Amino acid sequence: MMTENDRMWAFGGTLFGSAVALSASSWAGAAAGAALTGEESAPASPVTVYRMAADWSAVWPHSQTASAVGAVLLDAVVIGFVVWGLRVLMRWFRNPSDLATLYQLRELTPRQAARTASRLRVSLRGVKSKKIKPADRGVLLGDHLPSGVELRGSDEDTYLAIMAPRAGKSTSLSIPIADEAPGALLMTSNKADVYAATMSSRSQVGHVWALDTQGVAQIERTMWWDMIAQAETLEGAERLSSHFVNQITSEQGDPFWSQAAQDLLVGLFRAAYLDGGTVRDVMKWLSDPAEKAPMRILYQHEPVLAEQVDSSINIAEETQSGIFQNARTAMSALRDETVLAWVTPDKRFPKFDPEHFATSHDTLYLLSKKGGPASAVVAALADAVFTAGAEAGERHGGRLPEPMRAVLDEAANICNIKDLPDLFSHLGSRGINPVVILQSYRQGVKSWGEVGMDAMWGAATKKIIGVGLDDAKFAQDVAALVGMHSVSRDSYSKSKEGYSYSVSEQREQVMDAAEIRAMKKGTALLLSTGMPIAQIALRPWYAEKRLAHIGRQMKAEEAAITKRAVVAYEERKAARRGR
Repeated sequence: MMTENDRMWAFGGTLFGSAVALSASSWAGAAAGAALTGEESAPASPVTVYRMAADWSAVWPHSQTASAVGAVLLDAVVIGFVVWGLRVLMRWFRNPSDLATLYQLRELTPRQAARTASRLRVSLRGVKSKKIKPADRGVLLGDHLPSGVELRGSDEDTYLAIMAPRAGKSTSLSIPIADEAPGALLMTSNKADVYAATMSSRSQVGHVWALDTQGVAQIERTMWWDMIAQAETLEGAERLSSHFVNQITSEQGDPFWSQAAQDLLVGLFRAAYLDGGTVRDVMKWLSDPAEKAPMRILYQHEPVLAEQVDSSINIAEETQSGIFQNARTAMSALRDETVLAWVTPDKRFPKFDPEHFATSHDTLYLLSKKGGPASAVVAALADAVFTAGAEAGERHGGRLPEPMRAVLDEAANICNIKDLPDLFSHLGSRGINPVVILQSYRQGVKSWGEVGMDAMWGAATKKIIGVGLDDAKFAQDVAALVGMHSVSRDSYSKSKEGYSYSVSEQREQVMDAAEIRAMKKGTALLLSTGMPIAQIALRPWYAEKRLAHIGRQMKAEEAAITKRAVVAYEERKAARRGR
């Protein structure tokens, strides 16, 4: 950051350069005017310029008017260029708040963002940066303050947003990012607003899939997902079981029970896959510890796994009962037939295929009202999409040809993938852009622990800190990252000899914790890897002319959701009367 002395030197240099330029333009303009009248030009030198300022008529005796008009006109042109140049310099290299200048964020500006997009996206290869549309330049972050220039993240970045309620999470992040997604879009939410705002637009670019097990948007089921297909490999079965067991795992509890329950579920999932079964078979086997069918299947196909599972459950009856009960609790969401129907084969509806989705332009909405067992299905399906996307990226030379956007709103509650912090370290390089949105840093700590949340914070290459942070410690940590600047302090003193004046430089925080908490609504801090912290103005969809269509679509879809909710309520009321 520039000190006060640096600014004074820069200002002085600018004034000197401007004076030289005006002196030269005055002589050139006067000489041109004199030439038009046939008078010879005075020699170009500092002495001539001095004489012009002291006695114009002595320098240009036969063309006083013509030379003066020429000098004024050319001086006006030069002054215009100087003013324009100063404005450009101030816009790029100066920030009164001592946060990041536009020059320091130049990699995120429109031209450079377009170049980066053309390098990362197959469909933009060979397209000139000037012809790349704003929506294709990357993920919209906001406008740099105070310059007002648009900033965008790239298609190899990973994003973490921490914003208090009503700070613009949906209006300024989720909805604009979803509307501009160039490839596949995965979106999680516990509210229907994002679905209502983007569903119509996304349906015009690809197929819209929606999993709404708890009736967030009252979406009628028109798809099913073969959850057991994730157990094709042992690693897949372990990841699938972890999403369910994670819902019952407690840091204070005995890890034996959760680990034993996960080992049991891994065996049951593998047995179901190997036998061509479904989740219903797994639920049936869980209900009866004496059932021998899954062990027979495992011993036939995977004897090593069978022995491990058998040894963990073939123990004292009370312990065995506890293990099965923990596994049943982890899978409790699937006791509900309406939830179970989403993850079991149904010939009436198309099957959602994560592998096909990864390279498509389709959209998948995963809606859930709150955390708990039901959110395990959301986490499992989101993880399946990430896995399929990473594998598809490898088949295309390392990254997806068109980036996949994954907007994980309320990720800590409804999409709590246990190793999401670890996934952050490589998803961006595969062409998958996760955008994790949290209400506070502590919310992430509650879900992934201190180590996990620190890992996610460190792996996110773009971090957005919104207004209303009430966590004093976190706000202080951000203030420390913003850094310090030099401030000049004037002091006066009086003594017997008279008055004295001195100037001293002190180091102070650019923003303290209270200022970060009280940032103006609609603004945020942007932490981008390798760049100083910047302040940005968020851009809500309703302030964008190009997104004006969202208002009409959202209103129509919200009316449809309301209608579906009323019908569902009347059906439940009629069912209660009929009992």
